[in-house]
Amino acid sequence: MKIEAIATAQQVIAQQVKDKTVVVIDVLRATSVMVTALHNGASEVFPVLSADEAFKLKAQYASAVVLGGERHAEPIDGFDYGNSPSSYSADVVMGKALVMTTTNGTLAINNAISAKELLVAAFINDVAIADYLTNREEVVLVCSGNNGLYTLEDALCAGRIIALLKEMNKEVQVCDLALSLEQLYKSSAGQLMKLASQGHHYRVLQSKGYINDLEYCFKSNLTNAIPVWEGQSLKNNSRH
Repeated sequence: MKIEAIATAQQVIAQQVKDKTVVVIDVLRATSVMVTALHNGASEVFPVLSADEAFKLKAQYASAVVLGGERHAEPIDGFDYGNSPSSYSADVVMGKALVMTTTNGTLAINNAISAKELLVAAFINDVAIADYLTNREEVVLVCSGNNGLYTLEDALCAGRIIALLKEMNKEVQVCDLALSLEQLYKSSAGQLMKLASQGHHYRVLQSKGYINDLEYCFKSNLTNAIPVWEGQSLKNNSRH
């Protein structure tokens, strides 16, 4: 297995991801929301780039759609919910499609559409993702980052997935960035939140009062839900 890593959504180009298995990570909070919604019974997740696209899909599907997302960590006017995983409980999303647009995560997904296989990961489904990837030959981990900047939380999650894959599969080759992320994770494995709390994006969310979200998003292995891109949307594939 060869593992590459990309530091931000903006750095993803089609040539890097073509014919490879790509995993998009946006721990705070887009991919944590997507995984949570699918775990709680959402039928699918549409990651779109703009609020206008989201409203068009809502008009198309009417009551079967929940609109969620954020711009600069704030809920979007006219949307049902913001970007807090706790908003997407089973009674809200069961049997419904979630249409999401966020500052970083949905951009990373859309930039990676040319991948052979596209998945979404967070800490909450880290073990399931590693299990799913174990027999893949070429894997690219995309850290969404924040407005074009590297973020600690995505780096740590990517590092954890790399460490898990190395435990499962001895034949792993990693690029320099992937090796750096793995070492970052290993050096702080017992205090991930403590390290991440020094990062800019974490502190922004903390200042806005999203303490419960932060605690939830750093919990490991809460679900086997695996969001997989199926042409138009992400659907839960937890059978692998």
